[in-house]
Amino acid sequence: MMNHGAMKIIIGVLLMGFAPSWPQIFPAALQPCAEEMYFGGDSGHTYEGKCGEQSYSPGASYYVDASRSKQVSYGPKLKYKVEYFRQCEPALMDVLGCDANPDSPCTDGSYPLIRMIYAINGPRKGQLVGTSSYCSLEPAIEIPGAEQDIAKVTPERFRELPILASTIISQPENFSLRNGNAHMYADSENQNFNIVIFDQDVRVRAIPISYSWSYGDGSARTVGFPGEPQANRGFDEPTSTSHVYKETGDFGVGLTTRFRGEYSTEGGPWTPIPGVANVPSAAVTMSVWRTKKVLVAENCDAGAGAPGCTSIFE
Repeated sequence: MMNHGAMKIIIGVLLMGFAPSWPQIFPAALQPCAEEMYFGGDSGHTYEGKCGEQSYSPGASYYVDASRSKQVSYGPKLKYKVEYFRQCEPALMDVLGCDANPDSPCTDGSYPLIRMIYAINGPRKGQLVGTSSYCSLEPAIEIPGAEQDIAKVTPERFRELPILASTIISQPENFSLRNGNAHMYADSENQNFNIVIFDQDVRVRAIPISYSWSYGDGSARTVGFPGEPQANRGFDEPTSTSHVYKETGDFGVGLTTRFRGEYSTEGGPWTPIPGVANVPSAAVTMSVWRTKKVLVAENCDAGAGAPGCTSIFE
């Protein structure tokens, strides 16, 4: 059985919701003046402080075992503080002013250690995350909800990153012929970001996976590759990312690149981010002209106005 005095203080700590400070025992007159109740050190005594006077009230029944206090890590950079409190042993009751305990909770006549775990960082920073007691062999430290304290990148957080859009490039620049192959491709690349979540360093990378084109003439398509430059290409040569315009005019060409994401917390493994980020590019205008074919048999030197000797474009 746990001493009732110990239960009162433990419950008080839980209700206050913070890690208590456990100063060494000093005479009451040396304690700081404060209009509040606080706990003493190794004796566990309670002080009720009032400005101008100090009252000393023995009766607590456990003291901190500082020799056992430690820190533990759980996953990437998650840290927890483990504090141990010992109920008064029968031999210490006169020294520490503890209440008499009619029964000893442990079979060997001793009193159990109380273990309390506080989060040092993460979303529960400063909070009490676990408490237990044991008599002899300390059980394994288990931290409920610890896996939720590791920094994760949500789809919403991923979409908030300043992911650069692909650049639309055409050859020749923003120009094509009616019924010809207008060659366009996307200039894009993987992008890396370093962010901090819950005091943890997180690396994020955005990887382009598909490209959705809208050509401004009512047609569109999505491909899984960006395309590439094509040197010395004629309008009669199709490419994997070219488009054929059936009419002349100026057409607004749009592109949306879909990125998938991965993140690594504190140098840990790369983990996929659910969902994608759709990043639109700045539109460009494609000017489409028409051509006129004629058969000529005259020498332009003889007649500059002969067919074929003037511009072929209307």
